[in-house]
Amino acid sequence: MTKPTLLAFLSLLGAALAPPASADYRQKAEAQMDYIQAHFYDAAAKRYHGRTPDKPGGLPYAFMWDNGVQWRALVDAARYDPAKYKPLLATYGEGLRQDYWDPQPKGSPPGFNAYCSGPGGDDKYYDDNAWMVLGFLEAYDLTHAPLYLQWARETQAFVLSGWDDALGGGIFWKLKHESKNTCVNAPAAVSALRLSTRGGGREQLDWGLRLHQWTDTTLQDKDGLYWDNIRLDGTVEKAKWTYNTGLMIEADVLLFQMRRDPKALAEAERSADAALLAWQDPETGRFENGANFTHLLCESLIRLYEVDHKIAYLNAVRRHAAYGYRYVHDPAQGGFWSDWKMRDHRPDEAKELLENASDARLFWLLTPYPDAEELSARGMKAAGRGKDAQAEQWLRQAADSDAEDAEARYQLWKVLRREKKTAAASAEEQALTKMGGNDALRKRLEALGWTKTDKASPKAPPEGQSH
Repeated sequence: MTKPTLLAFLSLLGAALAPPASADYRQKAEAQMDYIQAHFYDAAAKRYHGRTPDKPGGLPYAFMWDNGVQWRALVDAARYDPAKYKPLLATYGEGLRQDYWDPQPKGSPPGFNAYCSGPGGDDKYYDDNAWMVLGFLEAYDLTHAPLYLQWARETQAFVLSGWDDALGGGIFWKLKHESKNTCVNAPAAVSALRLSTRGGGREQLDWGLRLHQWTDTTLQDKDGLYWDNIRLDGTVEKAKWTYNTGLMIEADVLLFQMRRDPKALAEAERSADAALLAWQDPETGRFENGANFTHLLCESLIRLYEVDHKIAYLNAVRRHAAYGYRYVHDPAQGGFWSDWKMRDHRPDEAKELLENASDARLFWLLTPYPDAEELSARGMKAAGRGKDAQAEQWLRQAADSDAEDAEARYQLWKVLRREKKTAAASAEEQALTKMGGNDALRKRLEALGWTKTDKASPKAPPEGQSH
């Protein structure tokens, strides 16, 4: 979509499809969990449906990939409301082990089937299992229940059984050995590194380092991003997905935390910067790919921010989340649609567990942090007290955390003018002028006092010209 078309589309949508992204992150996460429980969960079966409404003739329950994301969303929820979610987590775990875990597989150690198809199956994916290792370790860290650590170790044994020496190493994607994919080797590296500090010792540390090195050597492009897979004939599938790079960023962050290795931190930042450049739309803040991939990139950017404190990484995640809540969240019925493109949605459009669990995780991951509305309020309070430097800091974060926060950007422009920061004020003025190309945003700006008298010489670029 070209920029003029995007502005026209935003103007057409107006307020009807663009409610303010104003509720705080915990409130959004809790509402999302309630939606999932009401629309996807089958309490009698201890399972989740894969979509609502069910697809006629389709399988009634979720695939293992969906379960891996929903399990982690429940762990996240249990951190904030243990009385409500720890019992549900335990019940769900029982259901997963009963219906999806295969203790008597064909040709492999025990592991999770792709679907609840019973024992003796051969439809298993190493990456489905790798996501569960991450989730079980998070559940163990939260509850200290030895059972979750045991499940993590058993599942990791299946994941690591997918390694062989063809192509110099690496784990296959699924039992049918055709390709070795970043989407399994990266989370397996993260799991091994985490297990090494939870009783796995040197063996798991060696696995983590080996997996990390093989993925870097075999599947990383020169720009710091990661390709999808390599086939047994040596052909590399060079598609780049957000979650693959995200998990390798997380692996580098872990190596930095464990070894204080500055090279690992520098590599995490290099990949993160490349990811923002490649995948975040500078106008809308949206990352490419659906939430099933992007929640993992967002998680990695937050983990990186937690160690290097570079606010751009956190702001990027908040910006993406604001877009999602404004344009992908269903304000009438709740939940999220699966298509993150800016478009109309039918009232009866199906919603998927994988998407909705991923969105729940996104807002749980952001819960410790203020949203754009709170940041803007802090900035206005500081400005009212004459503390312009502090106001600039908060308002800058607010403006950079929501592509449509006209109020924060307008107030930031005013503060910068008072501080006589001419170049910075001019940049914000251009951003405000660009915002004015959208009817709804222009009306909000005019209500704040943004008039022709306020604006200086810079003019909006000609139609179709980018900045």
